[in-house]
Amino acid sequence: MYPPKHHIETDVNKIHRVIQAYPFATLISKTEDDVLITQLPLILDTQRGKYGVLVGHIDKNNPQSKLFDAQKISVIFQGPDCYISPKVYASSQLPTWNYITVELKGMTKTLKTNAEILDSIENMTRFLETSAEPYSLNREEKRIQSLIDYILGFEITIESLIGRFKLSQDKSAQDMQLAKEKLIQRSTHSPADLINSLLIK
Repeated sequence: MYPPKHHIETDVNKIHRVIQAYPFATLISKTEDDVLITQLPLILDTQRGKYGVLVGHIDKNNPQSKLFDAQKISVIFQGPDCYISPKVYASSQLPTWNYITVELKGMTKTLKTNAEILDSIENMTRFLETSAEPYSLNREEKRIQSLIDYILGFEITIESLIGRFKLSQDKSAQDMQLAKEKLIQRSTHSPADLINSLLIK
């Protein structure tokens, strides 16, 4: 069986925590002759549905937006990940890659009114703003009003979900702890060099 059972997580609360901590998702839709992929943030509503409902919005010019009304969709949330060198472990091991991901499938539903879309954008902004003085969306602002007709709001009712948490669970308690510390260290590593290099023209 792939992946091994010790890498599979079915605890819905733990899976929800990953989605909430890493809301930038990969959406995958299948057509008759192609696969369409979009990456965008989704906000989880845990109070609706068996496993929750995801809420987001997409540019209407995106070809995938045509597949958001009563269509099946797959979604991936990518948590922290990093290479684990054999030198990390106390015992003799081979190189590996540790990671936390969530995969789910659901049914899409489009939001029909501008008011619903504005509600979803306002809720997303409120969730993502974490500063002491958070930005508050002004629904009447001319810029948002001019863009709203080009935005498709949608919901995804989650029908199945699974966590893939590869965290050296098959190793000794000491090695698992060492791998965990390495993953935490890499997750807090500043990406400044990469970002700065990508912005150089």
